[in-house]
Amino acid sequence: MGRFRPIAERLLDAGHRVIMIVKDLKRAAVFLTDLDVRLFQAPVKISRAVPYNPTPSTFAHLLANMGYQESRELKAMLSAWRNLFDLLQPDLLLFDHSPTAMLAARGRQAFQMTIGTGFCCPVDEFPLPPMAPWRPMEAADRQHHELILVDRINSVLLSEKQPEIERIGQIYGDMDVNLLTTFAELDHYPQRTTGHYLGAWAGSTQQAKNKDAAAADPALDWPQGKKPKVFVYLKPAKAVTDLLRWISGQGLPAVVVGDGLNMKHLASVVAPNVQLHQGTLPMESVRGWCDIAILNGSHGTTCDLLLAGKPILQIPLTFEQALLTHRTVKMGVALDASPEQPRQAIQQLGTLLNNREFGERAQAFAKKLRWFNPVDAIDACVEQIIKGIESSPNSQSKSMVQF
Repeated sequence: MGRFRPIAERLLDAGHRVIMIVKDLKRAAVFLTDLDVRLFQAPVKISRAVPYNPTPSTFAHLLANMGYQESRELKAMLSAWRNLFDLLQPDLLLFDHSPTAMLAARGRQAFQMTIGTGFCCPVDEFPLPPMAPWRPMEAADRQHHELILVDRINSVLLSEKQPEIERIGQIYGDMDVNLLTTFAELDHYPQRTTGHYLGAWAGSTQQAKNKDAAAADPALDWPQGKKPKVFVYLKPAKAVTDLLRWISGQGLPAVVVGDGLNMKHLASVVAPNVQLHQGTLPMESVRGWCDIAILNGSHGTTCDLLLAGKPILQIPLTFEQALLTHRTVKMGVALDASPEQPRQAIQQLGTLLNNREFGERAQAFAKKLRWFNPVDAIDACVEQIIKGIESSPNSQSKSMVQF
């Protein structure tokens, strides 16, 4: 959600109406509390798919887990999305990882765009390529599975007299514009040959309109020391407590930001060299202070730290995070560990601390992208959106819908 705040700010300043249809209303309200953005609940599958595929190989497998296994459920979700479109009458639709909404909008007279990381915008190939190199799947099997899904989707589209699809990638290929908020080196689909790469912005641009925002960050009493300084941003997992206890015992200056971590318990097992923070910290200050980061493979924070030349220990919790982790490990700027294996996490962090090559490669990546300015990227993104609004077939007033 953080990526959308500066976009919403600029669009509102330009006189547009911004409406967001979101999965998690609470998180959206936290990020947008002071902005005049209308929020609606997204129609999403609330029960676990049966059967559920815990090891998806392609984007089609992900769709099957999201409600595409049963025609009636898919039809109900598409109908709910269409009801929202009919109610709101948008001039432009901006989709972020919302394929069901994209299907519901097929044939609709409104400018349509996607935005998101590579994971959120699969390549338009048939059959869909394997997403995970560690889960290979023969082309014939991928084609068979995808065609079954395509037939099911078309049966629902036909019932509503909407344009059919020939392949899953066409859902994205038929968009007017695809905006990729990542870098080619970190794209979840490294084989992509076309795409409008804007770059990434996250915590470092929460005050994106102020290019000198970093200078306004409040002074923080960062832990100091001669040893490498470690920034930790993790969600709860089995490996977390033992890993932080080891960092504490090694005397490493560390700052820990927890998303759901039991800070009271952690405070009882770490020394003062490990600072615990429940809320967010200004990323520009974090980037300048730390030498190494420990993350869950989150895209925005990974980009923030790599742009500052910081090597990373990735402990992914989700499939999307595992894919990005694989990319960073392959680049030689990160190591990975299982969230369920504390000893492995400690060993990998030790390797990262004792091998300068990871930091050198991270610094080389940062040097290669030293031209990148997240504020300029946001401006370019908003410019594309406004052009879309102005060219929309229905555009009579300044309005848009964003997901």
